[in-house]
Amino acid sequence: MTALNTSLLALLLATTAASSAELHAQSVEPKAQRLEPKAQVLVADAAQVISIQQFPAAPGFPPPRRDSPLKVGTARIRGRVVAADTGEPLRKAQVRAMSPELRESRLATTDREGFYEVAELPAGRYQLMASKGSFVQLQYGQTRPFEPGKPLEIADGQTLEHVDFGLPRGAVITGRVVDEFGEPVSDVMVTVSRYQFMQGRRQLMPAGRFGTTNDIGEYRVFGLPPGQYYLSATLRTSASLDAIAAGDRTGYAATYYPGTPNPSEAQRINVELGQLLSGIDVTLAPARLARISGSVVDADGKPVTGGVLMLMQTNGGGFFTGASAGQIKPDGTFTIVNVAPGEYVLRVMGGPGFPGPGSGAAESISANVTVAGDDINGLRVTGVRASTVTGRIILPQAGSNAIRPSSIQLVTVSAQVTPIMNGGVGGGRVADDLSFTLKVEPGHQFIRLGQTQDLMLKAVRVNGEDVTDSGIVFRPNEDVGGVEVEVTTQHSELSGTVSDARGQVAKDYSVVV
Repeated sequence: MTALNTSLLALLLATTAASSAELHAQSVEPKAQRLEPKAQVLVADAAQVISIQQFPAAPGFPPPRRDSPLKVGTARIRGRVVAADTGEPLRKAQVRAMSPELRESRLATTDREGFYEVAELPAGRYQLMASKGSFVQLQYGQTRPFEPGKPLEIADGQTLEHVDFGLPRGAVITGRVVDEFGEPVSDVMVTVSRYQFMQGRRQLMPAGRFGTTNDIGEYRVFGLPPGQYYLSATLRTSASLDAIAAGDRTGYAATYYPGTPNPSEAQRINVELGQLLSGIDVTLAPARLARISGSVVDADGKPVTGGVLMLMQTNGGGFFTGASAGQIKPDGTFTIVNVAPGEYVLRVMGGPGFPGPGSGAAESISANVTVAGDDINGLRVTGVRASTVTGRIILPQAGSNAIRPSSIQLVTVSAQVTPIMNGGVGGGRVADDLSFTLKVEPGHQFIRLGQTQDLMLKAVRVNGEDVTDSGIVFRPNEDVGGVEVEVTTQHSELSGTVSDARGQVAKDYSVVV
């Protein structure tokens, strides 16, 4: 496997278990505890030295060109990071300033007194996020778990002072993972998840850090915000083809606390702010491992010669809980072994003409697979050509001269809550005459605006019919024209009150639209 494909696999594994504490998702759990991000602070010392790094673009955006220099501006943000409970400075805490509109992301590290400075920022709107070890990661202006913070507007030459964070201590979950005989199991990945609303559906999504069991089966997951979680344990088996040929098919399915492979039977874990919750033990569910073999062909029926076929397990809610890979041979055949029961997505991630989703490739190759313990032989995974969508942007009448068409980005979002690898084949940019061309994978998709500064989506129409909320069904080998995407600079607002069954005003609830 090439270094690139190895990196892709590592990225997938990290994505499934890494913190989803970007905290943009709205919490739907009632009576969430308040977080207090503010604390008594001092003025930053201008003489401090801070490290600044460039990071990849936000999810859903193509990465910046490798030969593009880091934009240098004249604005700066200063502040301090302290522990919310004691006010003590947090040394070497990380403060990240992100601007998806500008595709800028900078990282500063606090000094011994907890001060930081992010310098040489281009003018724009930024989200600021602070994190440190076992503390809860927060966005600036955030007051409740899993709610977004407040963006900061900064102009050329401006210095924002006292952009301070008081990080609360995160909760900790500890326990042991054992097999069906009560013996400890090492190297098990332990993940915490929570239910969120994604595209109008309640889905179980990873949240917070992940842990790995040690030699006596113990794990520790830390830095968790208060909330309601579900815990799962996944063991990746490394049995060889020889072992499988000899009849050794034993393994374990992804298991939810306290010991079920079914997410709907998982027991909910309630976590308070800063709580240490121990004794959350998981007994792995034994399962027969399967082998998947077959062939990969392109849209013309020709074998795909080489590349990597990723096998990505989902939790039933559309998010990855693990990944493995198989090499595609020169004749287009493949074999993937040690596959535990579950729902999977197969996708070609490398090879001639198939660099992966979001790359603008003319074809995509993927398939949904359900594994129940028996081998799957002779599976034929066939490519489909991307649909081409053409249309034009309709700008608002007022202030349209100030909008640069090249700053508008269009993306597609699947109507089905699917893993992160699904969706548009490539982001669409708008020409100077406001026309656009967008490559889209076949299926039911919504056309949406990317992170475009000061613009909001007003309507999407196909030949005069409004499809903003219904989406468009793209069929293989079928292109769609006559698409109008109307944008506006007017932000919509929704206001009201939340009451309980007795008509009393209900506090600390989140409203999800």
